[in-house]
Amino acid sequence: MTLDLDRASWKRVALGDIAKHVTDRVDAETSGIERFLAGEHIPSNDLTITQWGVIGRDPIGPMFYKRFKPGQVLYVSRRSYLRKTAVPDFEGITGEKTFVLESRDETVLLQRFLPFVLSAEVFHAYAVANSRGSVNPYINWTELANYEFDLPPLDEQQRLSDLLWALERYRLSIRERADHAWDAAAVVLRHAWEAERKLTIGDIGKCVTGSTPSKANADYWNSEDVPFYTPSEIDGEFIASARQRVSLAGAKVGRMLPKNAVAVACIGGDLGKSAIVIEPGISNQQITSVIGLPADDAELLQAVLAHPLGRAALEARETTTIVRKLNKGDLMKVEVPWPADRTTLHAVIRARRTATVGANVEAFRLASLRSGITAEIFGGAE
Repeated sequence: MTLDLDRASWKRVALGDIAKHVTDRVDAETSGIERFLAGEHIPSNDLTITQWGVIGRDPIGPMFYKRFKPGQVLYVSRRSYLRKTAVPDFEGITGEKTFVLESRDETVLLQRFLPFVLSAEVFHAYAVANSRGSVNPYINWTELANYEFDLPPLDEQQRLSDLLWALERYRLSIRERADHAWDAAAVVLRHAWEAERKLTIGDIGKCVTGSTPSKANADYWNSEDVPFYTPSEIDGEFIASARQRVSLAGAKVGRMLPKNAVAVACIGGDLGKSAIVIEPGISNQQITSVIGLPADDAELLQAVLAHPLGRAALEARETTTIVRKLNKGDLMKVEVPWPADRTTLHAVIRARRTATVGANVEAFRLASLRSGITAEIFGGAE
């Protein structure tokens, strides 16, 4: 895709000359403002905010005192968050390390064009190169204000903004369709939980607890043959990859999990998280897995356990000494909805998965397209 850009009338500018850092300081507790945004609430590579904290309900730190208004641009200055640029559609409060930015003069810089300046790859490279600090590096406003780029005239800013915001609206419509599929599945699963017929997990499949091959034996860890799963890899419906792998010899002293095993984290803060194994592998002892299920039943069991009522059922069986724990015997006793005819439930979960996969594929394509467009506008990483 080419934008047919005529750069003859573009002007080299510094960000601080055309945009300002707004520091409207308020007291969170007495401001009357309901929402606040921390770094984790602001998405990466996504301009739309869908999560926030509620003042008076959720913990908020003492350094949250910067008011932002709808349409202003938020940019998180910590290096671990440097790809986080977003445009809120509500008023709120954010922390000291988040910049609240707006155009100094909309006859020079359109406010709706500003977020794309800050989300370009060349800008990200500049922010990383100019961040400072050793423990948790950040970029300060002085360095940010010195960032230089070529600014199109207003009519070109308008044209490019229209294109990029149209992509953003399309991406949101795709996500909403996927969300509808999730909402519909959640309703069906709630009704299933409220039904009378339930079976224990031990009656549904065989439960096996993982084990870790000895770290003292280098032969167990000297190759990349087999995935070694830990609770940190359980994030979503499926375990997509493992941070560590073991040799075939190491896998033999563990307990091999087949494809479609339902892995359940059974200790600490991860307790109750579940996901389906895609690539056969072994797990550590903090995971107990349900094996022997066909694909449809594995996906249904994972969805049942991931539902809030499923998490509650798992947590009701936990024991707490120094840390929270759910042993294999107690996991096997957890009762879950399991009708004799699961055709409808299978269809609902399959539809949810199809919608999610389709949305993820399209979102990746749109992100790549937006990245390509901003690279053509602002140039590649320097």
